[in-house]
Parts: sequence; C-alpha cells; structure tokens
Amino acid sequence: MKKFFSLLLAMALIVAAVFSFDCVSFASDTGDDLGIRLDNSDTYYKYDGATKTLYINGKGDVPNMSNSSNGSPWCNWDSDAIQSVVVSEGITSLGNYLFYQVRATSFSLPRTLKKIGKYSLSCTGQMKKWDIPFGVETIDNYAFYNCFYLEEVNIPSSVKSIGESAFYQCKKLKSITIPSSVTAIGKNAFFRCSELSEVNFASMTQKTTLALNAFIGCEKLKQINIPMNTSCGKNSLGYFSQSQKIDGFTMGVYKDSVAQSYAIGNGLNYTLLDSVPIKCGVEYANCFTDDNLNSTFHYIFTPETTQDYVLYSVGGCDTYAKLYLDGNLVAENDDIDTSQNGFGIKQKFEAGKTYDLFVTSRKMTGDFSVRAYPSGVTGFSIYNGKISFSAVDGEVYGNKRKFNITKSMLSNFVIDLGFADGSVDSLYYDDYIAGEHIKLIDNQKEKPFTCGDNEATVSFGEKTANYTVHIDHSYEEKYVEPTPDDDGYTLHYCILCGDSYKDNFVPTDSYIVTGKCVMDEDNFGGHSHDVPYSHAYITVDDRRYEINPDGTWSIRTFEDCFITFNNYYGGNAVRKVEVSKNGSYDFGTIALEGYDINGDGWVNAKDFAIYYHEKREELGENYWQFGNEFLIYQKGH
Repeated sequence: MKKFFSLLLAMALIVAAVFSFDCVSFASDTGDDLGIRLDNSDTYYKYDGATKTLYINGKGDVPNMSNSSNGSPWCNWDSDAIQSVVVSEGITSLGNYLFYQVRATSFSLPRTLKKIGKYSLSCTGQMKKWDIPFGVETIDNYAFYNCFYLEEVNIPSSVKSIGESAFYQCKKLKSITIPSSVTAIGKNAFFRCSELSEVNFASMTQKTTLALNAFIGCEKLKQINIPMNTSCGKNSLGYFSQSQKIDGFTMGVYKDSVAQSYAIGNGLNYTLLDSVPIKCGVEYANCFTDDNLNSTFHYIFTPETTQDYVLYSVGGCDTYAKLYLDGNLVAENDDIDTSQNGFGIKQKFEAGKTYDLFVTSRKMTGDFSVRAYPSGVTGFSIYNGKISFSAVDGEVYGNKRKFNITKSMLSNFVIDLGFADGSVDSLYYDDYIAGEHIKLIDNQKEKPFTCGDNEATVSFGEKTANYTVHIDHSYEEKYVEPTPDDDGYTLHYCILCGDSYKDNFVPTDSYIVTGKCVMDEDNFGGHSHDVPYSHAYITVDDRRYEINPDGTWSIRTFEDCFITFNNYYGGNAVRKVEVSKNGSYDFGTIALEGYDINGDGWVNAKDFAIYYHEKREELGENYWQFGNEFLIYQKGH
C-alpha cells in the first residue's frame, strides 16, 4: 500500500512539473511588486488568487504569444481562474494572443494603450461590452475574433485602422459606430455579425476604405449611409455570401461618390444624400480642389440642448460660412481672426431645430475640417503629454539655454475637455478648439529648464494645463592632465546641468616620498623614544598633505622640491626631497617641537596650563613627558 501511494505521489509531482513548465515558460520571476517578467520585456504579470484578478504591469509593449498549450503563463489555468483583468498605465500594446480565450467578466485597459494585437482579445466569451480607451490607434487582425457574446463596442476617434476579421463572427453585436479617424477597415472585418443591423459612420465626409467582404454575411444590415469620401471593396456591403445579396438592402450615397459607383456596379438599391449631419466632437474633414472650387458643402446641425455652440473650421483652406434656420440667414463668418482663416460662428442654438450650414472656399484649394462644440468649456487638461529635447538643442543666452517649443511638437498630446452641459470629449491637440486658441506659455527666463523632467504650461482661455518637457544630457569632453596626486582622465560634462563622469584614465607617474614625524624630546632634535607626532600638516607648493595619527606621511611629486611641515605647537620645518636622484624613497624620521601650545614662540607655564586644563584629554596624559626640556628658563643651559 505504501508503495502504491508513493507511486501516485511521484506521478502527481511529475504531472504538476510538466504543467507548471508549460504555464510559465514565457515568464521569469523578478521578485518585486510588479510581478513576473514576461519574456525579455519591461512588462510583468501578477495574479491575485483571492479576487481572481490578473494584473499586467510595467511599461511598453507586451510580447506576442501564441495559441499553443504553452503560449502564455495562464494558458492552462482553469477557465474560471481569471474573473478580472487589469492592464496598468504604461502598457502600450497588447501582444498577439495575450488574452486569447480568457473568460473574465471585466477588463480594464489603460489610456497609454496604442495597439490591440492579433487575437489578443479574441474568444473572450464573457465580455458583452468593450470600451476601448482613447489613444488606441490600431485594432489588429482577429483582435475580437469569435467574441460570440459581444453586444456593444465603443471605438474611440483615435483608431486609424480596423484589421482583417477583427470582429469576425461577433454574432450578438447589434450596432457599431466607425469613428472619423478610421481610414481602413480590413477584409472580413465584420464577417457574419449576424445581429448587426446598424452601422454608423461618425462623419459623412470621412475617408475610409472598406476592404473585400468587410461586412459580408451581416444579414440584418439592411440600410447604411456611406460617407462621400469612403470607398467600397468587392462585396464589402450588401452581400450575404460571395454570390448572394441581402434582400432589401439599400445604401445612402452622395452624388458622384465612389460609393454610388459601387451601388450601381453591384445592382444595389441606393438613395442620394445631399447634406452632412453634424454632431459635437466629430471631425468633418473635406477639401476643395480645382474640380470643386466653386462648390458649396451643405451641413445640418440639430442640437439636443439649447445653449451656446461654436461651429468652426480649421485647416489650410480659407473658408466662408453662412448659417440658416428655416431658410433665414442667422449668421455668417469669414475668418476666425487674423491667425485663422477658417470660419467661426458662435451663438445660441435651440434644441431640436435643424440649422443649415453652407461652406464655400475663398477661391483657395486645400484641406479643411468642420467641428462643433458647446462653447462653455469647464474642464481642460492634457493627458500624459511629454516632449523631449537634448541639452544641446537649447539656444544659448547668457549662461543659460532656452528651448524652442513649437505647437507641432504637441500634436500627439491628448486634450481632455469638459463642458457646462456635462458632456466630455478627448481629442488630439489642435491650435484652435471649441472657440478658443491653445497658447504656449513660455516662462523659461524666470524658470529655466534643466536636465530631467520640467513642467511647462499651455493656456486655453482662462484655463491652463501642464505637460512635461524632458531634457536629456548633452556632454562635451576635455582631457585633464595627470597631477602629482591624481591620474589623468577624460572629463565628460553636461553643457546644461553640469552632470559629469570620467573615463580613459591615465595613471600619474609622480614619485612617492614617505616619512615619519616624531616628537623632539630635548630641543635639539633628539628622539630616542620615537614618539609619533601628528599635530602638523605638510604643504608642497599649493598642495596639502595630512600627517597620520601614527606620524607617518606621504607626498607625491614629479620633481625635486621643498616640503614644509606646518607645526601647530612649535616651529615649522622645511626639508628638501630629491626624487631626481632617489626616485620614490623613504625620507626617514623628522623630529618636531610640540610644546608651544599657545603659539607665542615660547614654552612656559602658560603652555603647560593650557595643556593641563584644556588639551590634556585630547593630547593624552603622557603628552607633556618631554615638555620640561623646553621651558624658557632652561633655554640658556
């Protein structure tokens, strides 16, 4: 029986070892609070068994994994082992297959995230809703593949591309809004999303390419309006399969658009759109070319709340706008100001009423974007804004350096806005937002930047927000010749903050002269007891050397020189050292007087009194043992 249980135990240990190897083969223990390192990255994972929460910590991109049995550290865990996932700020990319088949009911993603990798969130079967944070730019191929129970996903206006099969067979997804920032939707991106009945493009002017079969098999998608600048690949819309069209499918298209050509070429029903609906916080990008320079773009705005709004355009094209309500001219504008040649209309709009905005060009070709916002901005901040310089980039003025910050350097900053009506928005930095200019505040004369992180400020109306300016060291170098006491070296010093380091050391070739100081015992240099004397220091030219408690000393020199023993309690002594003849050598013993305690040039009762009452503890009980030989009445003997 004992042998039987021993065999079972051995088998259990072997199985445990095998599965443990599979599970952690992609990780290494760091022993710190971040958790266990993932591959050779700066990212880590930690698991809290009490709450069943998986944490991804660190900074940068999480490594790519695979769907094999040892693809990730948690690949073979029980299906209910992970209930929550928290990805910390600093993570910029979810590696391929990172959370493949993880059945957590909640995920927290950071605002630092830029990319959702291939299959990284696919088959996350318990998630019904995803809120992707602003800042994500890429939803890669198969990112949400086979998320059968996904009903809702909010895609931010930072996303530029939705990859191939990204939402493949998300069968319960009912609606989706494609932000104006998206320029490409990949092949089979929404393949057989069988419940998808509503697809909205945020901007009816956005330039988005729909690839082959982008929405194929979406049998409940019966109607869709396509932006005037969006193109449609083969079978991207209106098809249940490669050869079967969706019954009753209709497209809303603009006259002479690529989408109209697609509808005609595929025999699909379509209706013509003649205006662009405007919503707050959405970019409506368009352009005037030589072909449409005399055209007028028609926008309509139907606010949900009665309040002041600002409608404006930015870009390189000089635009002019007229605003109508019920056919009556309400407002018109040419230039926002002398620095902005786009239009700007700010006034009170009534909820539920539809306003017509007509935009023309002042005989100038170029790009422009129309935006609308509530005019009452109550909150203004910058998320994670940081720009970097090298110290050498600073322009020298006096003994300081000034760094030239331009608005283009802030183009990737995320601006968070809050409005009086409670609405919020996040968008990338622009010179002019919601009726106000963003201005750079330069206070470097009062508070110069130095190496490391510095705080800088922008203003937005009466509000300000801070961001970080990081300055890296810039080093210059000079060679420092060896001295008698120190090796030569190359000195690297920062031109801004003075930080320095040394390398390329060259040993000094100076000579070493040693010796020992003892007490003069009889006023004639006698020192039969060789009592160590350390109450002096040595100078050689402008260099100083200390005498050790045991009386020994050491100096260095390139050439013959005189050394001076500067005596605290007696006369000084000067000796010549001759390294040209001796090289490095031991000078031997030199006796120094030590009883002129008060330094008046005489040894008398005053010196003894000072010694006895003030210096005895410091100098020792036996210090005066030769003192009587130096008393003034004995000087004549």
